[in-house]
Amino acid sequence: MLIFRQAVKRLLNILLKHTFNSDYIIDLNCIDGIYRNFENRIATQSSSRYLWRSVCQCMCQSTARNSTVVLVSNIVAVLLLPATLVLLRVSPKSRMKDATTKYLKIDFHPAYQIPMAIRDHTMEVNGLAKYLTLADFVYAIKLFATNRAFYPELLFKFMLWIAKVRPYLDRYEIRYLIQYCEYSSYSSLRKHFLNHAGIGLANVSHGEEFISCRSAFSSFDQYFAWDVTPKFIHEAMRVEYAERFTFNPCSDYGMAPKVFGKPVFGFLWPALEDVDLDYLTTKLNCISGFCTVLIRPHPNIANSNQFSKFRPLLNANISDSTSENIHTFIDRCSIIGGCLSAVLLQAAFRNRSVIYLNNSHLKSLKDYHEYYKKVEFVDLDRLDAFLHSWLDVQYETSRIGGST
Repeated sequence: MLIFRQAVKRLLNILLKHTFNSDYIIDLNCIDGIYRNFENRIATQSSSRYLWRSVCQCMCQSTARNSTVVLVSNIVAVLLLPATLVLLRVSPKSRMKDATTKYLKIDFHPAYQIPMAIRDHTMEVNGLAKYLTLADFVYAIKLFATNRAFYPELLFKFMLWIAKVRPYLDRYEIRYLIQYCEYSSYSSLRKHFLNHAGIGLANVSHGEEFISCRSAFSSFDQYFAWDVTPKFIHEAMRVEYAERFTFNPCSDYGMAPKVFGKPVFGFLWPALEDVDLDYLTTKLNCISGFCTVLIRPHPNIANSNQFSKFRPLLNANISDSTSENIHTFIDRCSIIGGCLSAVLLQAAFRNRSVIYLNNSHLKSLKDYHEYYKKVEFVDLDRLDAFLHSWLDVQYETSRIGGST
């Protein structure tokens, strides 16, 4: 049984894998081209526009997938759609709701935060069994059928999401459902479904954002963005919302504390596959000769990028990303390095020194994103030399400070 589950997980990782373009100009051209093709359908006042916005987002994301994999994924979805019938339940009899709240959060992950501005008005609930009502099933099928939209994978994912949220909608009286779904190809369909029930969709970003086919055409009632995300980025991707708010994801934490003793270089194992991992391992082992190296792999095994293969070769300590809080990791480090990662931004928010490995994604961001125009970046072959220089400066600064 374990072998079967592992095989299924590997298959899903292959079918769902995306490799997004590093050049934002290419992505902008893709977004604009899809918009022109669907402009009449998404510019209408009809609520069907949200279906077509999801189709546009799905098409944008499909450019980051192998075309054969997209075809196979849709075939698999067609075969699995009838299986959603097992989730059907008789609509519960009307009864008093368990509780009333303005915002309801049902997604649980260390990166999924509640902005301070709405925390006192938010309830967190999790663990209800999934089910669909017959009305939900008919609603989804009818929406796609009447619009002659044949996108099986999109429909299948949408139905599974309805089955996830239906139990909470039946038990709680809410004004907004909090989701973390700007990357979801069916985000606009989520809004359509919730609005149909008189509920708003509030999206909370779980990282910094940049121009990409990943988030293009998503739709929300409220959007909570990290305060380093310029509004023009959303506009460029044609992201749609009625209200936009910004927040500091580290507002609950003070400045990162000083690290005493031997300096610690925290390194985020790259999720991107454009890094020479053999050479990276050599560099990190070289750095371990003059600095404690603490490596943190990505918590999602799908983004681990062969870490298990290289772990025995690394002369380093390991941060267990499934059990150690990200801010505990930040507190343990003197300086943190890696490729693009929300962790580096959170560390910078807390005044911890950070360094980015230079790559094509970063070069593209530096063209238009104010935050990335200011970050320290270095090529991999200079990483050890940079850290040597950085440590020398820190030592000199502390020596002068201690003698005054």
